[in-house]
Amino acid sequence: MSNHESRSMVLAAVIAGVCLLAGLLLGGYFIGKGVARFKSDTRTVTVKGLVEKEVKADQAVWTLNFRRASADLKDAHAKIIADRDATLAFLKKQGFKNEEITWQPSKTIDKLAREYGQNEQNNRYRYVVTSSLRVTTKNIDVVTRALGATEELLKAGILLDGQQGEGTANPRYVVTAFNALRPQLLAEATKNARFTAEQFASDSGARIGKIRSANQGMIQIFGSEGNDESGPYSPTSTPVKKIRVVSTFEFELR
Repeated sequence: MSNHESRSMVLAAVIAGVCLLAGLLLGGYFIGKGVARFKSDTRTVTVKGLVEKEVKADQAVWTLNFRRASADLKDAHAKIIADRDATLAFLKKQGFKNEEITWQPSKTIDKLAREYGQNEQNNRYRYVVTSSLRVTTKNIDVVTRALGATEELLKAGILLDGQQGEGTANPRYVVTAFNALRPQLLAEATKNARFTAEQFASDSGARIGKIRSANQGMIQIFGSEGNDESGPYSPTSTPVKKIRVVSTFEFELR
């Protein structure tokens, strides 16, 4: 093969390579433009789905606190035990079962043993004993009825102490089955959002397509008095709750 023929073949190969590269670059460019055009042509609408559901608490936790003070430690403990026994009899009379009632350990404070006890030398009630009974039950109606009968304890000389964190007249009513309700609430929120999106699409002469994105959003629990019970330390003193779910959805428009 002559040098002339060799140079001709190399030149032809270079030209072919350049043409192939140019073709790939142009193809990628037009494909990219096509994708960009497709994205720009995709229309969406973002709406919120709201659902509110009224539910009844399925568990109550009621703590009844006692406090007794005396100059004699044995006397203070004897009084607290008497209060506990009388309250236990009261709870059983109201219909609570043994397994629903627990006795919390007693605590004793010796005022003279404290660092500033010298300022209380003239206090004739040296010892303060506290204790409590806790009721945990799913029978909400029994708790409600028993609350109205606590005056019997007062008449018997038992003063329930409301200074230990949980008000004696305010059991904590809790919805323990909340996780079981979550799928239903989210499904209703999705349905509500789609209905809103369909109204919007109808006004703009379009149709709703598939969901492009979804955000569960905020789930709140309110008491019957309107107080927010969503936080871990929020009041839960009403047996009837309102659960509110607000979710955000993005739908395609066709």
